Amino acid sequence: MEGYPHRIVRQGEAALEAIGQDRYDIVISDIYMGDVSGLDVLDAARKSSSETEVVIMTAQGSVETAVGAVRAGAFDYISKPFAVDDILGVIRRIEEKGRLLEAATVGPEMAEDLPETEIVGTSPQMVDIYKKVARVAAIDAPVLLLGESGAGKELVARAIHSNSTRVQAPFVVINCGALTETLLESELFGHERGSFTGAVSARRGLLESATGGTVFLDEISETSVGFQVKLLRVIQEHEIRRVGSNDTLTVDIRTIAATNRDLREMVRTDLFREDLFHRLNVFTISIPPLRDRLGDIPMLVSYYLKQYNEQYGRSTRLLPEALDQMKRYEWPGNVRELKNVLERALTFCDNNVIQPSDLELGMPDDDPAGPPKGSLDEMEREHIIRTLRETGGNKKKAAEILGIERRTLYNKAKRLDIDLRSV
Repeated sequence: MEGYPHRIVRQGEAALEAIGQDRYDIVISDIYMGDVSGLDVLDAARKSSSETEVVIMTAQGSVETAVGAVRAGAFDYISKPFAVDDILGVIRRIEEKGRLLEAATVGPEMAEDLPETEIVGTSPQMVDIYKKVARVAAIDAPVLLLGESGAGKELVARAIHSNSTRVQAPFVVINCGALTETLLESELFGHERGSFTGAVSARRGLLESATGGTVFLDEISETSVGFQVKLLRVIQEHEIRRVGSNDTLTVDIRTIAATNRDLREMVRTDLFREDLFHRLNVFTISIPPLRDRLGDIPMLVSYYLKQYNEQYGRSTRLLPEALDQMKRYEWPGNVRELKNVLERALTFCDNNVIQPSDLELGMPDDDPAGPPKGSLDEMEREHIIRTLRETGGNKKKAAEILGIERRTLYNKAKRLDIDLRSV
């Protein structure tokens, strides 16, 4: 009735045969059809053409079948019985996706030739970091990494280890701010049997286990002054003593420390030992916040789109307007926040094309949606939205109340910038 060219088959086997004979933009399939299931049809359709979108419908919905369908690449999952408007809404979302993909979207292709590393960027600040990593990786002296939370300090530490002669040995990460002083000492140095309540057997510490490799001490600024004395001995003498033991053990480790605080100020206020600071501060690498290298965002976006598309079996892209919004954002959480924002947007965007509203960055749009305040168009827009809300989003009922055809309602919604999916 809506004028879409279509073909109907009544069995799963017939659907597989039809998919083998021709290419379809959209496949709408039940999930339970005997020997051939809707998931089999979904698999065949996706193999036939990556551009074919599949909608799965079922009267026996469950979390398991929904998850299975979405993971296999279904565009949407509809429970029966459904209103005709619901399935038409899904089809129009697929059409909208096609129109969006015709725009100059951003995808994973920019990151195709990047090496296997999460340190991404070509800004002068990042090139300087690459040079420093190459230099310090060749020696065994301690390194201090400075930078805000989420800027990538651990990634730089891993890069130093990966390019050093210790690459075949362990890389051990220790978050100094996540443990109490007593637990931290036991975790790092190990303990002897009976050294404290619950120590039923002797245990090697992380420093002993890391012999030959690299130890990354994250949030080094959160350690107590008393613990810093013991840590200084490890770095200077390469010796440790297990909790409850009088014997010292030699450990061959390379130390990389990181902090997001001003250690010089902490030294001045006696919160951090000056001798440990100077021992750690042999080589310092300052990692810039993302807001200072916004030019790297397109490559970062491409890199993480590639990563998440492969991980979730998606083919998601990003509208240029969304990328522009990301380049205007301050990114207080740095690269870690960018990763989380992209993963969330990719997971919940309706049509595999991330739009500005999918990013949820809390930024005002450059151009306010809808017609100017006080205009006749605005009054009509508000009346249509109010009617849709009163009918629970039912377009057919809303059109009847408004005295117009349903197709006219869709045309008005497009002209007046009404998002029918969110009303």
